[in-house]
Amino acid sequence: MPGLVVRKDNGDLRYYPVFQRDGLCTFIPSKEHGQPETGKEVGEGFKFEKYLPGYWMPSPTTSARRRIGGGNSLIVLEKDGDLKFYPFVGHSFKIPDTGKKVGKGFRPDMDFIVAEWTSSGMSDLLVRDKDGRLRLFPWNGHEFLDLGSREVVGEGFDKDKVTHFFPGYWLGKKNPDLLVREADGDLVLYPFDGVTFKSQGKGRRIGRGFGKDLLVYLVDEWMGNNYPSIIALHKDNKLISYPYGLRQEDGYPAFDNPPYQTVGKGFKSNYTYIVGHFRNPGRPDLVICDDKKRMRFFPFDGQKFVDLGKSEEVGKDWKFTHFWDFYPV
Repeated sequence: MPGLVVRKDNGDLRYYPVFQRDGLCTFIPSKEHGQPETGKEVGEGFKFEKYLPGYWMPSPTTSARRRIGGGNSLIVLEKDGDLKFYPFVGHSFKIPDTGKKVGKGFRPDMDFIVAEWTSSGMSDLLVRDKDGRLRLFPWNGHEFLDLGSREVVGEGFDKDKVTHFFPGYWLGKKNPDLLVREADGDLVLYPFDGVTFKSQGKGRRIGRGFGKDLLVYLVDEWMGNNYPSIIALHKDNKLISYPYGLRQEDGYPAFDNPPYQTVGKGFKSNYTYIVGHFRNPGRPDLVICDDKKRMRFFPFDGQKFVDLGKSEEVGKDWKFTHFWDFYPV
């Protein structure tokens, strides 16, 4: 059963499974429907520099492994640069012999990009270092592998040039690729062959006009066509859809041309946005924690977010620092 792992300010972790009733999702249990109490404490003492949810444990569901975002376990970054692994077993991190060291020499100022880069059936780690280099760390289920001189798989991704990373199956191939947003608002696609970006030629500019008016980016397979696309929050509190893969340009999938459709209204930049496959694998929906700490559910019907009225509220008083959509093995 999918759900949310959340972190309290004191470092405790809780798990809230998604309950489905009448085709809708909620985090509020119902004795009438045989749904138990929720919000079980599943971890404590999680006071780390960074948290990397991913499919670090083998998953039997191919579509879940191919998802970008969410996960079934956690890797965390310590202050000393060590990475530690916390499996989620029996819907809990409280298991014997957990928190093993699986990597060293990392820094909080690095950017961590989790995806199934090597197509191993589990997530791998791509890191941007302070020099703008992309470094690949394959995961074997127990630790990150040291590739030595082959670790650097891309260069020129400096922080003043590249502001956002959007990993995804942008070319529809076996391995994910990397779409980046540059400081001027252009989107550039870098194909990945499972080993490196370097042998794939220059990045291909496939989007323009993604400027400072766009405050939050939500990337997933919104169109249901096996390609990712972008829904972005505009400064006027509207969610705007930028479909991808519905047309070709020079033989490659491309973003649609404007005008772009508004698919939601009344959203704010200070909300927490969680895109998850809560109802069906491969079908994303949106859950938000608003500025009143209410959880609200917005199903996506392939064209827009559905307004459920009062039924959209699926949780109250969610005073948490982190939210991760989880798909336990």
